[in-house]
Amino acid sequence: MNLGWLCRKLSLLAEISRMTVPSLDLSQVSSHSQPPMKNMDFPPPQDDEPGLAARVRADQLHLLYEQSYPAVFISLIVALLLCQLIWSEVRHDLLVGWLATICLGTIMRFGLFWLHRRRRPAGLEILDWETRYAVTLMFTTLAWGLGVLLIVRESSLVYRLIEFTILLGMSAGAFLHYSARPYMVAGSMASVLLPTTVWFLFGGLPVETGLGVAALFYMIVLVRASAALSAAQSENFKLTYRLSAAKQRAEMMAHTDELTGLENRRAFFEHGQTLAAYCERNQLPLSVAMIDADHFKQINDQFGHSVGDAVLRALADQLKGSLRKSDVCGRMGGEEFAMLLPDTTLAEAQALAERFCKSYAATPVLGAGVGVSNTVSIGVASDGYDLDHLLHCADEALYLAKATGRNRVVSGANEALALA
Repeated sequence: MNLGWLCRKLSLLAEISRMTVPSLDLSQVSSHSQPPMKNMDFPPPQDDEPGLAARVRADQLHLLYEQSYPAVFISLIVALLLCQLIWSEVRHDLLVGWLATICLGTIMRFGLFWLHRRRRPAGLEILDWETRYAVTLMFTTLAWGLGVLLIVRESSLVYRLIEFTILLGMSAGAFLHYSARPYMVAGSMASVLLPTTVWFLFGGLPVETGLGVAALFYMIVLVRASAALSAAQSENFKLTYRLSAAKQRAEMMAHTDELTGLENRRAFFEHGQTLAAYCERNQLPLSVAMIDADHFKQINDQFGHSVGDAVLRALADQLKGSLRKSDVCGRMGGEEFAMLLPDTTLAEAQALAERFCKSYAATPVLGAGVGVSNTVSIGVASDGYDLDHLLHCADEALYLAKATGRNRVVSGANEALALA
């Protein structure tokens, strides 16, 4: 055993265990790639976010099941090689009994992995499988630690060193495979190494005492390194979740009107083009309604913008309540809204608009402690599948509704009659 080589390895592992993961300053990312957006300064999520810690633990456990599967068979293969190596040195009944125990542990762990792959627990369900994993792991590692201790006691010094070297390799494998759970690394290494290490410390031979001391340092360094790796992995998972959540919020802000919660103009056109193409392929009627809040400027001037905002939110809420699942509704700007109605004829769209117009006029809006009665004017059109053309026709009908007294619905057909 080259003690100089072992000391160099221990020094290297000590350096690894002291390494820290540099934090990522997200404020420097994308600060030059995108213009600043109003109300987009999201506070950084905290570690006590609901469910975040549990999701991270679940992801780590999923990874543990995936990456440690080979260790089930490596343990058995190494045990077979060790038995072959020391077959002439140790009692056969002892070796056969120890190997049978290792085989039992292998069967238990293989059965656990087989069940896991068959049932495929999703999300947080995987956390229920952690105790089973730990129990089967501890059974196998204790079989190694206690079994090799009995073997070492009957071996000569040369074979003891060989057997101890194999134990060091098994403990290094625990560090590689189970670092997602530092307590599993500590438990595995203690189960595998500690029995023989303690026997070496009190064995009497200087080389065995030295190896025992070195093994203690070896375990401490690897446990610390596994804790550092686990913490870095946990932060990486948290960062991934946070970036995903920030992306979803940014996408929602890019497609949602902040005041009303409806789709904004961009999202309305994106969804509307898709819906229009679907109706054209299937030869379904398609109608558009343009809705405008009457006398909105006067409401803002008389009662203030807070009441005006309340009027727009109330209008948007009633529009949401009148939507079918297939309809698309968005705020086009200011006090103007649009509804895209698939599989709806012009007559059906006009009837729907008439009902909404009456319902909204009968519902006063309460904003900033002020009750306001408001009405809407609606223009309806159904002429082909070109979204821009449909909106233009509906807008012309809306203009006619505003010009002829407001609080009414005008369809493209009515507009054509009026202009004739």
